Amino acid sequence: MNRRQIHIGLVGNPNSGKSSLFNALTGLHQKVGNFPGVTIDKKTGSSDLGSGYQAQIVDLPGTYSLYPKRSDEWVTYKVLLQQDVDVKVDMVVLLVDANNLRRNLLFCSQIIDLKIPVVVALTMMDLAAKKGIEIDVPGL
Repeated sequence: MNRRQIHIGLVGNPNSGKSSLFNALTGLHQKVGNFPGVTIDKKTGSSDLGSGYQAQIVDLPGTYSLYPKRSDEWVTYKVLLQQDVDVKVDMVVLLVDANNLRRNLLFCSQIIDLKIPVVVALTMMDLAAKKGIEIDVPGL
């Protein structure tokens, strides 16, 4: 059977849930932590999407913008700007911590400007609700 493959990059600020989603999708066990710098290089795994589709999922280091300052941010920058010779992404899932939505909006606009298909995934909605933070998800 001929499987169609899509390459998906998981992008977001540090501690936004990228590695947790990566682990859930791939069945792997990448290290996760509640502090920046846990993921310092790209990690790749696969996931069967059904209907003949296979996804190559790339867990990228967290960053706050497309203006890299640290070496791990350069990893993400190179993949997103298609400058990484080993990894190309067809689309991006941008994980956004609902507790820090405002901080994420600039980065979100930078990703959208790249003209790569983007899905925005709000994370930590339960914690935001406990803090009384309300988000107009359809309006977002």
